[in-house]
Amino acid sequence: MSDKLLRNTEISGVFHLAPGRHDAIETASQLAHLRFLKVDIVGPSSAPDVLRQLGSALDFPTWYGANFDALYDCLADPDWQPAKGHILLINGLTRLRRLAPEDFATLIEVFQAVVEARRKAHTPFWILIDAPARGIPTLPAA
Repeated sequence: MSDKLLRNTEISGVFHLAPGRHDAIETASQLAHLRFLKVDIVGPSSAPDVLRQLGSALDFPTWYGANFDALYDCLADPDWQPAKGHILLINGLTRLRRLAPEDFATLIEVFQAVVEARRKAHTPFWILIDAPARGIPTLPAA
């Protein structure tokens, strides 16, 4: 995994990342001087469960309402976890995709909107999920 890829704001986005590549992406994020954040979603996987776990793991502010709008607001805020860029690795979304496909699709839309907002601010933001899904490309190796 090349840290050069991760510095490229223009191609940052939402990608699938196989578990075997997790260590490499963490190392590459350090080389690229990007903040690496990892969330493991556990237990029941409804949208409210996932949103609460994301808020807790990512240390969102107390006003975070554990809904899709608040998720966008927190992730898109440049003052949240200040850094040159971010890599957010999320494990455990397969159950949400299977049990609540509409909520999973909405979550992906929120992630894509966050990445686009950060791209416009010239701050790379990578959201990597372990759940392969239609329309979500695999992170390139280079």
